[in-house]
Amino acid sequence: MSCITYTVSCCSLSFSSFCPTDMKSAVHQIFLTSDPNIPYFLRIDWSGDLGAGFTLVLTNGCAAWIGEVSEEEVTKGASDTGMSRERYVEELHQALIPDKKERRSGEKKYSFQLSSDQLTYQKMSDSVLVMLGSVELQPAPDPLELNQEMIGQTLKHNLDLEATNSKLLEENRKLQHEHNQILKELDIHVKNKNALEKQMYSRFVMVLNDKKAKIRELQEEVRTLQQTSDQPSAKVRRQSDASDDDNSSLDINHFQDPTIVITGRNLERHGIPVDHSFSSSEASLQPDLQS
Repeated sequence: MSCITYTVSCCSLSFSSFCPTDMKSAVHQIFLTSDPNIPYFLRIDWSGDLGAGFTLVLTNGCAAWIGEVSEEEVTKGASDTGMSRERYVEELHQALIPDKKERRSGEKKYSFQLSSDQLTYQKMSDSVLVMLGSVELQPAPDPLELNQEMIGQTLKHNLDLEATNSKLLEENRKLQHEHNQILKELDIHVKNKNALEKQMYSRFVMVLNDKKAKIRELQEEVRTLQQTSDQPSAKVRRQSDASDDDNSSLDINHFQDPTIVITGRNLERHGIPVDHSFSSSEASLQPDLQS
């Protein structure tokens, strides 16, 4: 962190020529509870994360102060507040380097107090102020030069943001153009889909009507074949019934034929020899037959 202190005390030298390439810097506006009408600007410089230590520059446009917080002081601050080191570093980041969302919300979760040689930062938690830490300040040897450097850094950061914004706007225009093209193509595809559905539906109706007509023809042929097959069957049944009637009449006539009694004399008359050894009962019947 000595490179930052050296840059502050020797403002004519370039900041980037003495500091690591991964050094980060942020400037934002704060208000002191002891003097809320005068805006102050706080610049924080750090490498890696705030847990490794950081330096700060505080100015109101007229006077300027510088200070430094070491890694050991960060660890001691976490122990004093009863927080874990990770949680404490996160709280420091929100207090000293608030993001755009927190700045736009306007909610004052953190407050700053300035004494003659110390800057104290606190957090408002459930209407209770919790002290996060403090840093010893020293007057800057050349406030004017320091203010110019901060203004230059702020302007450079603003130019970087404008360049990034321009790039994002260009990408947004390209995306908007692509979006419009996709919408046009989608509209064409929807129209083609509707036309194809209409055409397919018309073809389906034609095929369905043809199938219905074919089914009706087949049903008519089936009915005709059934009627044709029923006629011979009825004729055969009628013939069978007539044959049954003829057979029944023949049977009746057969049983109605007269009974013929054949005697021995009749047989001898026709030249058929007859055995005369009759029983007494048969002999007794002959006079009756002769008579």
